[in-house]
Amino acid sequence: MVDNLAADKNNVLIERIFQVHESPFKVVLAITGGGAEILGELLRHGSGSATVLDAVVPYSTDAMDRFLGRKPEKYCSEKTARLMAMVAYQRALELSKGSGGPADPEVIGIGATCKLKAANEREGRKHEVHVAIQSTRETGVCTLELAADRTREEEEKIAALLIFNVLARHCGVPEIDLQDGIGAAEERRKRTGKEGEEVIEEVIEKYDSVSWVVGNLLKQQSCIPESSCKTAGMARINLNEVKASEEIKPNETKPEKPEEIKLVFSGSFDPCHKNHVFMAMCASKEYNAPVHFEISLTNVDKPPIDFISLSQRLDSLRKYKGEAFMGGVCLTNAPLFLQKADLFPNSTFIIGADTFNRLFDAKYYGGTVDTPAILKHFKEKNVRFMVFHRKSIELSINPEVLDFCEIIPVDEYEDDGTSSREIRKRHRGTQK
Repeated sequence: MVDNLAADKNNVLIERIFQVHESPFKVVLAITGGGAEILGELLRHGSGSATVLDAVVPYSTDAMDRFLGRKPEKYCSEKTARLMAMVAYQRALELSKGSGGPADPEVIGIGATCKLKAANEREGRKHEVHVAIQSTRETGVCTLELAADRTREEEEKIAALLIFNVLARHCGVPEIDLQDGIGAAEERRKRTGKEGEEVIEEVIEKYDSVSWVVGNLLKQQSCIPESSCKTAGMARINLNEVKASEEIKPNETKPEKPEEIKLVFSGSFDPCHKNHVFMAMCASKEYNAPVHFEISLTNVDKPPIDFISLSQRLDSLRKYKGEAFMGGVCLTNAPLFLQKADLFPNSTFIIGADTFNRLFDAKYYGGTVDTPAILKHFKEKNVRFMVFHRKSIELSINPEVLDFCEIIPVDEYEDDGTSSREIRKRHRGTQK
């Protein structure tokens, strides 16, 4: 009887796998820590190439660092799963692009990072599964903490099914009931050995989506690694609209043209904090013009910003939508100021000392930098820089560069040393 039940469940999984293969979606999967058996299931029944473009299992910390292009804050977390999904999505774009044609709009990336039962593990060690998905218009992540006592093999099965369910949902295929693996409440109580105590195990989901205008910024060639194309794009965000959870809408009215924007504050704003506000207020007052905040979804040295993170950053800016200095938000795929100058000619860029020191860093230009050519481009586009000196940061000042800059000393604005990195660090501390 038990064998027949197991066979029935397996048959359902196989049926759903073939339904996924019949969908138009193609995926790159990145899985670490557990759940990798789903790769075998997707491939061993045939037709796997209809769905799977590539798969990687970056199991060691060094392999994970190389895969992400950076060392993550934590190896098993929701954020790391999203980073993995974004890198996988970028890989899917490259592979689907084929012989020079446009990238397939149906590609997705899935990232999964797990911490499952291990031999001789310390008491109280959490067992958790984080599975993220990235597509052209959507970022999603599902988290499951496994609190009940199970074998490693049982936890592996649950992790694999959760990965499959995230893929199946996107493909419009019915999900596998995880209760078969998690068990009903009575069964979970028995697993803990504690009468009357219920172990709460549920999948926590978080999804954010954007418009095609925003999503296409990640698909344009300028943001695909190793592309020679330098053309950047832009999407305007209207902070006065009530944000719908299913879509971040670009401003369709476009009250200002890009050439009419005088002040551009470029940054990651993860999150926007009071020092950003002080800088924007100071610049707006001096130039008697509103400040437009620019966020590049793509970066030179790390994965692009996913849409959950983007939503959080926009929320931190939305708090100031009624302030006199606020002009609006522009999303781009222009990580270099060389590209930003094309999008915002005749503008002054507001930057901090740390960003100023990176303006001509060779690592952002493929290892070599042609400073005279960059300065010539800035001059042709008539762009300048308003540089706010920061505490404990020494400016690397090139005399030629000073012709394009106005340096604001620390004592002329309120820099208390606050940084987005410190805010994120404190936030992580409160969640432990």
